[in-house]
Amino acid sequence: MYEAKTRFAEVVQKAREGREVILMNRGKPVAKVVSVETKQPSRRLGLAKDIRILRGFEQIPDDFSDYV
Repeated sequence: MYEAKTRFAEVVQKAREGREVILMNRGKPVAKVVSVETKQPSRRLGLAKDIRILRGFEQIPDDFSDYV
């Protein structure tokens, strides 16, 4: 706990970066410092709704698995 007090700005910065900081007291975990705002990748639904298959690409070639 003493170290967390003396390095509080560093603990907060680590949390802001998305890392969890566990505070220990006499070798036992007593608290976890995390960011209030979690950084999650933004997902935009419906991005593929306008994708169309071009003429000539309707069928998957027999040797397609050779390229995967």
